[in-house]
Order: sequence, then C-alpha cells, then structure tokens
Amino acid sequence: MSPVLFQFDHFTIFSYGVMTALGFFLAILWPVRLARSEGLSVAKMEGLGLVIVLAAGAGSKLLTAFDYPGFYSGGWNHFFRDQMLGKGGVFYGGFLMAAAGSFLYCRWAGLPFGHVSDCVAPGLALAQGLGRIGCFLAGCCWGAPTHLPFGVTYTSEVAHQLTGVPLNVSVHPTQLYEAALVFGIIPFLLLLRKSRPFYGSVMLSYMAFYAIARFLIEYLRDDPRGHYFGLFSTSQLIAMAMAIFCLCVWLTRVGSEGKDSPPGTRAVVQIARKETVFQREYQH
Repeated sequence: MSPVLFQFDHFTIFSYGVMTALGFFLAILWPVRLARSEGLSVAKMEGLGLVIVLAAGAGSKLLTAFDYPGFYSGGWNHFFRDQMLGKGGVFYGGFLMAAAGSFLYCRWAGLPFGHVSDCVAPGLALAQGLGRIGCFLAGCCWGAPTHLPFGVTYTSEVAHQLTGVPLNVSVHPTQLYEAALVFGIIPFLLLLRKSRPFYGSVMLSYMAFYAIARFLIEYLRDDPRGHYFGLFSTSQLIAMAMAIFCLCVWLTRVGSEGKDSPPGTRAVVQIARKETVFQREYQH
C-alpha cells in the first residue's frame, strides 16, 4: 500500500486523490444516466453533481477538523496537497453537507428531491467504495491490531507521516471491509429502483444499511476519531441518528398510501383501494 502513485520532481499524484476523483466522476456520470432514463433534466442533474462534489469535499474536511484535535498544522502551502489530496475525511461530514446542498439546489432548480436521491444512491455507494480503497492506499481510517490472516501491515513512512497509521503492525483492513459492503449493496439498490414503494426509498435504504454497517465497523477501527460517553465515536452517534431518521421517514411515507410514489406504485395502491371498496360494498 502506498499513498503516492507517481511523483515528478515536486509534483505528487496521491492514490487517495486519484480514487476520490474517479469516485466523484462516476458519482456524477451514473446518476445523470439514471435520471435521463426517468425523464429528469440532464443539465440540472449535472449541476447537482457539481454541488454534491464541492459540498462533500468541504463537509468531510470540516467534520474531520472538528473530530481530530490538531488535524491541521503547518504552512498553508501544504494544506491542499496533504489534507485534500493525500488522505480522507469523515464521510458523514461530507454526506450531511452534500445532502443539505442537494436539497437546497433541488428546491431552487425545481427537481423532485426524493426522485433525484434515488438516482444518486447507486452512484454514491460506488463513489464511497472507491474512496475507501483510496483510504486503504493512503493508510487513513486504519483498523485495530489483529492476528487474523487477512490483516494488513503498513510499512510506508510517507503513509505514517500523512495519516499517522502505525507501521509494521498487522491491522484490520477496515477500509476494505467498508468498500466490500457498499459495493455489495449496489445490486440491491438497482433492483429496488424498479419496485420502490415511494420516491426516496432507495436512498433511505442505503442510508439505513450504511448506518448499521458503519456503526459496527467503527468497533474494529483504531484511528483517533472522537469518542463520547466513553462508548461511541462521532460517526457512531451520527449513524444511530441516521438509522432512526430513516425508520421514521419510511414508516411515515409508507403510511401515506402511495402519495408522491412512482406511477406503478400509485396504480397498485389505487387498485387495492378499489378492491377494498368493492369488498365492503359486497359484504353489505
């Protein structure tokens, strides 16, 4: 594992930066294609992609600065190189800011937020998985020491200087655990899009799945990331809030009986209502 892919004199190409850039690119391209197939404006979706990229990048670093005392120290000329391209930030910081920015943009552009979020969810999972591979290469977000045969050992001094990852110690590859989980949920998200009960259900499903996965993976991580009440990390607290939020929204939307749902779902609901009325009239 190496945080540097290529270096030409003073110009350095970081593995994390490359994987993140690839993830951002695909996180724009794929949702735009899905949105086009569902009749949404391509131009507006491309604008949304730019909002998501900028907000996610800023939000992840802001929460990292809050969560990691002494996150940044040194000259400003090293900030972009080391902090933005060399290592990752806190995912939930980027997600929350991107969600807020996306909601405001959709209101301004006249896009249906729930419908749009369903198009974004598979691309988000793909981008997140690629970003975690970048974290693995950079050395950030490392796991606790382990004697399991699939533990990984970092030996790069550059990785240690950039992220603080311990060297010559076998640790859990928690970055790859997370990448495997989010890659694995993508087929389910694509399948759910074909029979979703309401707009926004695909994104809610991903949010709930990731909240549970992240909560559990945090117990295998060993990097400093904030602790509260002596039990939970910052991301675990956010994950719990996210899971509760998803459950409440899901129950509320399912209880709306088809309001603001995809046409196919609305048709099923209408047929079910007619059958219920017919049965009641027949019984009387």
